[in-house]
Amino acid sequence: MIDMHYDMLSVIYQSYLRNDFQYIEEWIKNYNKDNVKGVIANLYFMNCDEMKKEIGDEAYSIDVVSMFKVTTDIFKKYLPDTKVIFSIEGCDYIKDVFELEQLYELGLRNILLVWNNPNKYGSGNRGDYGLTDLGREFLIRAVDLGICIDLSHMNKKTFYDTVELLKEQRRLGKKVKVIASHSNCYDLYGHERNLDDKQILSLKELDAVIGVVSYSRFVANEAYMDLKKAYLGHIKHMVSLVGISNVGVSTDDMEFSLALFDDDPGKKIFDYKRVTFELRELLGTCYSDEEIDKILYKNVEEKIFR
Repeated sequence: MIDMHYDMLSVIYQSYLRNDFQYIEEWIKNYNKDNVKGVIANLYFMNCDEMKKEIGDEAYSIDVVSMFKVTTDIFKKYLPDTKVIFSIEGCDYIKDVFELEQLYELGLRNILLVWNNPNKYGSGNRGDYGLTDLGREFLIRAVDLGICIDLSHMNKKTFYDTVELLKEQRRLGKKVKVIASHSNCYDLYGHERNLDDKQILSLKELDAVIGVVSYSRFVANEAYMDLKKAYLGHIKHMVSLVGISNVGVSTDDMEFSLALFDDDPGKKIFDYKRVTFELRELLGTCYSDEEIDKILYKNVEEKIFR
């Protein structure tokens, strides 16, 4: 499979700060041709208080360019043969379009404009305003550079403002790559991070790939007995809305949060060490081998990685 959202760069940065790469050295064994052969590797940013809990006083003087360079260099050292798109989630600390250009030169190819919080560019699901003028300028420059625009985490105002902006850019003849890397179906489980049917259909208009995410807290109430069945339900509903060619998978696997931060990662649906095998087994109850290949890797490979 190609995992459309894993916070690998943030995990690497934690290892770098601690000068302890034991967790990474063990974890990268999961990335191989028989399991996870590709990844959208993510470096996330939250508000200052939240970042301080993770990176200490460095949160008051975050240098995104430096952090991105350090983490991507280490990724390439440990996983030189893995297909990867480097991503930033939450563009709060990217100063302007000129810094965005620097990051592009270093390999940035996917951005989530916001995390849960509002910022100068737009709002996540904890904010109430939409795309700002700075956000419009930022996204247009990202499109011009060839950076993929990821709509996961946006509140509805920012989401629809962004959809309209991206449609405008397409009408101008620009190539626009669009994903929602880790979002499920609100109509099946009413979590604020999930997308309702209208939002999902608007992504179809942009030929986006939507990564149906197996992080249990976006799938169903964790007391639900059969989370795999619930996850399959999200995939089936997504396919019914946008078609087999616009659906992918992501894990947003949070196992690292226990190892690095002593936080509860939530109930596991899949064992990451055998996630592709388990996904194939689950999808095989509903889809052909060709359809499974499209969901697991071909759609994102053909639409986003090229």
